[in-house]
Amino acid sequence: MIRAVLLVLLPIALPVLLYFGYLKFMKRPAAAGLTEEMERARQRTLFAVVLATAVLAVAGFAYLRFSDNLPAGTRLQAPRLIDGKIVPSRPIE
Repeated sequence: MIRAVLLVLLPIALPVLLYFGYLKFMKRPAAAGLTEEMERARQRTLFAVVLATAVLAVAGFAYLRFSDNLPAGTRLQAPRLIDGKIVPSRPIE
């Protein structure tokens, strides 16, 4: 579960949360007083956040796909607690 959170949810949520935090603490001029250049800068920032989210999500999925070297269809034995030590998962012959 923690792996799913770190590799899927975090890359999607973190850039968006950072952007909203940036908006909250940034000094914003009155909405009616926005110049055209300021509006374009805001749109570029939003585009950068969306692009960063997509790149991090693709990187997370690529890591999941290429992180193991087991052939397809391999059965794994779940991690176990033996004599107070965690024995990691391993392929079943």
